[in-house]
Order: sequence, then C-alpha cells, then structure tokens
Amino acid sequence: MSDSGQIRVILRWIQIKDNKEAIWDDEGEFRFRSRITTNGESHELTFPEQGYWSISDHPRRNKVDKIDKVLYEGGFGDNLVVELFGEELDDFTANDHLVDYRREFTGEGSTWIGRHQPTDEGSEDPENMVDWRVCYDVESV
Repeated sequence: MSDSGQIRVILRWIQIKDNKEAIWDDEGEFRFRSRITTNGESHELTFPEQGYWSISDHPRRNKVDKIDKVLYEGGFGDNLVVELFGEELDDFTANDHLVDYRREFTGEGSTWIGRHQPTDEGSEDPENMVDWRVCYDVESV
C-alpha cells in the first residue's frame, strides 16, 4: 500500500442478467446503492444520483459500462466490506430486488488491490450473481 494508507473503490460496470420484467417488457428501471465499510464506519451512496438507468436483460443491451463511480476514498482498517444493492423499480407492484452483493476483504491491505470482476475466480465467483454481475477496482491512493 502507499505511505498514505488510503484506498479508492471504483465501480466500473454493472450487467443485468434478469431485468425482473415480464417477457414482453424489454427494459427495467434500476437504481443502485453501495455501502463500503472499513475502520468501523460505513459509507453509503445511491446511484444514479437522479432518476434511474433503463437496462435490458438482452445480451447486447444489458450492461452499464464505464460507470467509473468512486464509491469510497479514504483510510482503511484491517478489513474492507463492499456491498452493492440493486432494485428494479415498478409502478404498480412492489419493487424487485436483485441479489445483494457482499464481499469482505481481510488481512494485508495490499492484497485487496486490483480488479474484482465476474470471471477472475472461476464458477463460484462472488461478482457473478444469479441475476446480475459487477466489476470494480480497489486502488491504492
């Protein structure tokens, strides 16, 4: 890690595998929330800041790429918990929630650095959930 003992968590992209809509409705309206916890403090963000993202579950149109949103920047303790929550907004019925993403990093902070994505750890990859996939970076600042 750098001498400053700072990290940055940056969300790179989200991919929807199930838009939670009826078969005839091609796109869902999604909002997301992140919670990054370290040093006994949680930092939450909601995005997009305004409105929602329309995302299909069609393989050609199901990815929000180049999000590049800083979810956390600051000091860190002996662990880091990255949580992401998504919901598909419905007008006439209850909102549909995506499977919650949660990953805890422990040990030496330098081992957390790098890209965390759905294809880097085999079939049980935590970033590859049943209804969506996520990619983010943990960087030393």
